[in-house]
Amino acid sequence: MSAHDFFVTAGDLHFHVCDWGGQEHPPLLMLHGLASTVHMFDLIAPALTDRFHVFAFDQRGHGLSEKPDDGYDFETIAQDVDRVLQALQLGETPPTLIGHSWGAYTSLYYATTRPDRLAKVALIDGGLRSLQSIFPTWAEAEIGMAPPTYDHVTTTAIRRMIREDWLGAIYRPELEPLALSVFDLSDEGDVRPHLSREHHMQIAHHVWAFNPADYFGRVQCPLLSVNAVGSSHATDPDIIAGAETAQQRIVKVEIVWLEDTVHDIPWQRPAELVAILQRFL
Repeated sequence: MSAHDFFVTAGDLHFHVCDWGGQEHPPLLMLHGLASTVHMFDLIAPALTDRFHVFAFDQRGHGLSEKPDDGYDFETIAQDVDRVLQALQLGETPPTLIGHSWGAYTSLYYATTRPDRLAKVALIDGGLRSLQSIFPTWAEAEIGMAPPTYDHVTTTAIRRMIREDWLGAIYRPELEPLALSVFDLSDEGDVRPHLSREHHMQIAHHVWAFNPADYFGRVQCPLLSVNAVGSSHATDPDIIAGAETAQQRIVKVEIVWLEDTVHDIPWQRPAELVAILQRFL
């Protein structure tokens, strides 16, 4: 099933929205990660439309949505979610929220600051750990979380980078156009990400400063956390600690571990992820 693409005005910004259908069902909104787009969900969204009206939107600064100079903190992003939901006119039924990576952190923030507005929330490989466990200082994070530099990179080079460096062992031809959606391809000799470096680093700083453990105790709706375990079969101890804290503080929580899986679970393990989400939802 292909998505219906359109734009909505939410607040003073225009957002690119994908609607996969299921209009007769309760709403389900998906939030992509940092430097990603709605197309992170292309392989899982259609399978959920038998029970949900499934949407995603390119968040501010990303994809085809507007790119203001500021507003990349969690509260403003949460207000974007409020305004997009209102613009979509989905009725009074509380939506379910699913977030991947940075979108998982945003989903956790949204669930705790607006506890009466969600039916359920699912976090996909994000939202459990504080990134200060990796980068104790912002000076370190500013280096470690910085995006690659693109300077007069060609479309051919970007395609090669996607195949060899980004996707690597999980590469499949159908993933390439999804990954390409991250980039502005209007100039084949000077391809750049839709998300500017400045905006990327604004978001990175807010994620680095965010401590999920401070929010777990305020989650009131059921929460699912799906986490990738790399090929070494060794789960990061900081993520395990975050999961244990979540289990102690969240009343209704389910933690799932997927072995031999990379961060972009919706692309590598779409069928398994759909099955997990369907059971939870």
